[in-house]
Amino acid sequence: MIRLIGYVVVAVSFWSLPDTIAAWMPFENEVTVYMLSCDGKQVNGVCHGKEKTDIPMIYKVLVDQNSVSARRMDDASRPQRFPYCVVLDTKSWWCQWSEDEIPNARFGMVAGQYAEIATCMTVTTTQLYYQVPMWRWWLVRLHEKLG
Repeated sequence: MIRLIGYVVVAVSFWSLPDTIAAWMPFENEVTVYMLSCDGKQVNGVCHGKEKTDIPMIYKVLVDQNSVSARRMDDASRPQRFPYCVVLDTKSWWCQWSEDEIPNARFGMVAGQYAEIATCMTVTTTQLYYQVPMWRWWLVRLHEKLG
């Protein structure tokens, strides 16, 4: 019971703090994507199995340069720059790996939600990971570490 109360307190803290934290951060051109995976079956967006965290990705979007780069949160090295992107704003952009007029796949954000689209019949994108709010990612992370 005490563990459950602790999880609820942490979840409420992360749910209420993101806007405040974002206001303090000087990096308005960055967005962090928190992802989970499910080792069971997903039905209507609910995992019927064990959820696992993936290391968050930090995307730096430079609208004026039509540029997007990314790095994993646990990697302080130089970010990887995506070569072919169309950028509307920090939370709406698309990238592809090649300059092909019709690429195999595109990835990016639409209104703040990460998305991948296969544009070729030979390429399939299986949704191994799905985006979740920061508070939910931390709740699952705590469960992984404490449970």
